[in-house]
Amino acid sequence: MFSRPHIEFIQSQCLPWSPAPRGIPGAECKILSRADRGGACSLLLRYPPGWQRDLTEYSPADEEFYVLEGRIEIDSQIFGADSYAFRPAGFTRRSIQSPEGCVMLAFYSREPVWLSGPGNGAAERSPRSVGFLDTATMPWDMTLNDPRLAHLGISRKNLRTDPDTGERTFLSLVLPQSAPLGGAGPQEMHPVVEEAYVIAGALCGPHGTMNPGAYFWRPPGIAHGPFGSRIGSMSLIRFVGGRHVNEWTTTETPFDFAASYDPVLPPNLANLAHECCAPVTAW
Repeated sequence: MFSRPHIEFIQSQCLPWSPAPRGIPGAECKILSRADRGGACSLLLRYPPGWQRDLTEYSPADEEFYVLEGRIEIDSQIFGADSYAFRPAGFTRRSIQSPEGCVMLAFYSREPVWLSGPGNGAAERSPRSVGFLDTATMPWDMTLNDPRLAHLGISRKNLRTDPDTGERTFLSLVLPQSAPLGGAGPQEMHPVVEEAYVIAGALCGPHGTMNPGAYFWRPPGIAHGPFGSRIGSMSLIRFVGGRHVNEWTTTETPFDFAASYDPVLPPNLANLAHECCAPVTAW
C-alpha cells in the first residue's frame, strides 16, 4: 500500500491514455499511481460509447469509483456524473455497460482483475460496502474539525469511513478568496497516506496551483501546505491505511497565490513536469 512514490502533484491531462487492465477490454486508462508490488492502483478509466460486458464475475480487489463524466450502468444501477460506490473484494457483478461513454476515477486495493463466477455473497453484506451515492444530492457538512484550517472555509461530503481501519473518502469544498491570515501558516501532516484529485476550481499551495485534473499521492508524515484558493475548489480526497489525523508543524510557512509549479515526481513522470505548465484541457 505504501510502496507508491510521492507524487505532488501532476495534472492528469499530461498522462497518456493506455489500454485498461484485464477485464475491461476496449476501455482506456491513465495510471495516476500504482504500487510497486501487488498492483494496487488509482486510475482514470474511460469507457467508449456503447461499451458493454455481460459476464458473472467478481474481483479479488476492493473497487472504489467516482464518475466524473457520462454514465455507466452496473447490474441495472445507473451511475451518472457525481455518483460514487465502494465494492469490497468479492463483490459480484453480472453486467456492465456504458451506452453514452463514461470517465471515472477508480481505485483498487490490488491488481484490478475479474474472475469468472459469482463471489460468495459476503461483500454485498459487508458494512464496508457503499452500493450507490448520488453525491450531488448530499448536503455539505460545514462543521470544521480543525480551527487551523478555518481560513479555507472547508465543507465536506463524507462518502465512506471504513468501520475496521478508519480509512476515509470524502469530497472537500474550499471557499473562494481564501488564504492564511497574515500570509503564512503551519503545515499539516498525517500518519497515513493522503490521496486527492481536483474535480473543479483551483487550489494553490507551495507546489503551485492545482487545476481540475490535478492529482497527488502523499505518503505518511510529509508536511504540506498552507493552501488557499481565489476561485474555490472541490476535490475528492482519500486517506489510505488508517484514520485521518491532522498533525502540525511548530513553524509557519509563507503562502503565495503565484507560487511556481514545483512538483515532487518519481523518475518515470519527471519528463512530463514541463507539460503541466500548459493550459488545462479536459481529462
